[in-house]
Amino acid sequence: MGFFDTLNQARTQVYVISFVCFLCPGMFNALNSLPTAGPAAQEVKDKQNASLYFCFAIMGLLAGGLNNILGPRILAAIGGTGYAIYAAAQYNIFKVQGPKGTDPITDAANTFSIFSGAYIGLCAGMLWAAQGQICLTYPTESQKGTFFATFWVIFNLGAVLGNTIGTILSWGAGPEGYAMNDAMYLIFIVLMACGSVVAFLIQPPGTIIREDQTQVETPPTNVLREFVEILKLFANPAMLTILIPCMSSNWFYTYQFGPFGGYFSGRTNGLKAIFYWLGQAGGAWVLGNMFLDNTKYTRTARAWTGVYLMVGTTLAFFGGGAAFEYTASAKDFVKIDAGTDFGRFIGPFILYVCYGLYDAFFQVFTNYLIGAISNDSETLSRYAGFYKGTQSAAGGLSWALNGFVFTGDKALTSTAQFWVMVIPCAVSLIFFALFTKTFVKDTTDENPEHGSSIKAH
Repeated sequence: MGFFDTLNQARTQVYVISFVCFLCPGMFNALNSLPTAGPAAQEVKDKQNASLYFCFAIMGLLAGGLNNILGPRILAAIGGTGYAIYAAAQYNIFKVQGPKGTDPITDAANTFSIFSGAYIGLCAGMLWAAQGQICLTYPTESQKGTFFATFWVIFNLGAVLGNTIGTILSWGAGPEGYAMNDAMYLIFIVLMACGSVVAFLIQPPGTIIREDQTQVETPPTNVLREFVEILKLFANPAMLTILIPCMSSNWFYTYQFGPFGGYFSGRTNGLKAIFYWLGQAGGAWVLGNMFLDNTKYTRTARAWTGVYLMVGTTLAFFGGGAAFEYTASAKDFVKIDAGTDFGRFIGPFILYVCYGLYDAFFQVFTNYLIGAISNDSETLSRYAGFYKGTQSAAGGLSWALNGFVFTGDKALTSTAQFWVMVIPCAVSLIFFALFTKTFVKDTTDENPEHGSSIKAH
């Protein structure tokens, strides 16, 4: 049986949406995790990302309902178009600044950059709504962690590939060799544009067969019903309990892709980013496949294992991060270059990989908890939209604080940004435990209109 003959199978559809995200947000992550050519470009990038996440927040909340009406194929195909435009705007800034990266950025370039951020935000909301429905709805009860982990691995390999190419091209240029050039930007733009084409392989949800031979059900809906159901999410006790973890799940990128990168040379940033995204892929597979879907234990036991893991990694990884931050923020600190002083690079390198692991643990566990309280396609589509919408609202706030509020003489120190990153993650631990205790059961009880209970395996 060939690939195209299996397109109506649940696992194949997860592979398809994974590859779409490999090409679009995967490449976006590679591009976004690399430092800019200078402070002026970084300020523009902060504004671009602020507009991205605020528009993402709005569309993310609405797109779950929109996905129920239009279907994941249309949303993913439209959603993929924003990424190439985002990369083109960054390429425009690169060209405007000239070969040395010191020329002033024009108002037109700045405006196009902010517009591209807003447009990709709307597109990302649609793409991730489609992804959420596929990864949360198509697996059986015993596969929810594995399916999401599979997606997260393939998706993050896009960032691995993008950073690997950039690092290879920049390494010979010396310690401050910038990872991006004309060829790299064009590669990113072309690959991102291909994501929308691959999205046409996504099949209508009602035609999908799960691995237990049950069919995904898609009851009829309409705009008014979806709007009302989205509003109800803000009175849903489970969604309100998971709200803080949802909002915290992208909060740390501002520090990790900003001040932390300033402690390393240009080419070293590209090198460490490769392993950051590999850490994401490995962490997702370990937690999702090996722990959360380990059927030797009940679902509540697995969920509590996730809580304990999040507590332990929060203390260990951010404890190590604090030690490095206070050392690196000293005035006499010299940037780390892996090519000339590999010994100094090893410790911070391991720390950055741990940050990647933590991101994967956080995202996989949050998605697992959301997926554990329902099996209904429509409901989970709205839950996925709520997750991405609130996540992006907080992410937009974090980028806006750096891009619009704390600028120039008012800019936060790197140490202050570190603690701004840590506090929401630490608070989220309380809500992870509360959600697990209150809402995670060994049996998923659907509303009467959605059918009967389904035994968790």
